[in-house]
Amino acid sequence: MRHRLAALVIATLAVLPAHADQNDARLDRLFAQLAGIRTAPEAAAIEGKITEIWSLSGSDTVDVLMARAQLAVDAQDFATGKKLLDSVAEMKPAYAQVWFRRAELLVAMDSQQEAAADLEKALDLEPRHFRALAMVGQIAEAAGDKNAALAAYRRAVTLNPMLEAIARRAGQITDDTEKKPPPT
Repeated sequence: MRHRLAALVIATLAVLPAHADQNDARLDRLFAQLAGIRTAPEAAAIEGKITEIWSLSGSDTVDVLMARAQLAVDAQDFATGKKLLDSVAEMKPAYAQVWFRRAELLVAMDSQQEAAADLEKALDLEPRHFRALAMVGQIAEAAGDKNAALAAYRRAVTLNPMLEAIARRAGQITDDTEKKPPPT
């Protein structure tokens, strides 16, 4: 029994990538699949795989710090979460997910400008990050920039057609814009 368990662990570790992040080759295939999906359950499964790949930094230390940061955020300990994410950003600045996670936290802390800067970094590293694009749209919309919000929402929905709430919001902005009379 003990040998079987050890063999299973070794086999599992062998199929897991040693390094995965926004540069993982599997993402191209997954994004192609996601673009063609028409049901929410299928989209959720592919989104989960994409998010899992994005979450693997290739560094055990970074992965542990990211997990601890998430625990802190879940416990509403934003200061600790931010310190941990700041450490990860210093250790691995080319890791898109740290910038996205930090942006999420900054929005929760009502620091939209800082969040927008972090989202820009995340999108520079992973332009297909549909969740980052959706958040850019939300921040732009809250700031009153409907054109930027609409552009971000449309890009997010192009990448992930099953972002139904984002697609609805883009439609509402489009409708509002078309109904509004031009300035005189």
